[in-house]
Amino acid sequence: MADIELADELIVLQKRSDTAWARVRAVQDRHGRPTRAGGWPSQAHAEWRTAWDEWGACVDAVRGAIDAWAQDSGQRAIDVDARLKGLVRGGKPPRPWPEA
Repeated sequence: MADIELADELIVLQKRSDTAWARVRAVQDRHGRPTRAGGWPSQAHAEWRTAWDEWGACVDAVRGAIDAWAQDSGQRAIDVDARLKGLVRGGKPPRPWPEA
């Protein structure tokens, strides 16, 4: 797989998405499993729902940006996504996807 150059905008969007996911996980860690006896109180569920919705908006933004970048650069979106996540998540080299 050829080295894929990424726009700073993509990196920022992915970092926002990863941060938003961390907030979802933090809510879950704080309140435990929602399926336990009695479930979550309504305030905990509202906190989780807000975090979930914010993460979903971030995912939509990064996916849209990846698709646009891939189309503009002539790369496959899945390769751009792999490169982006590898770069943002600790600099791990991306795993190449099989050719289409």
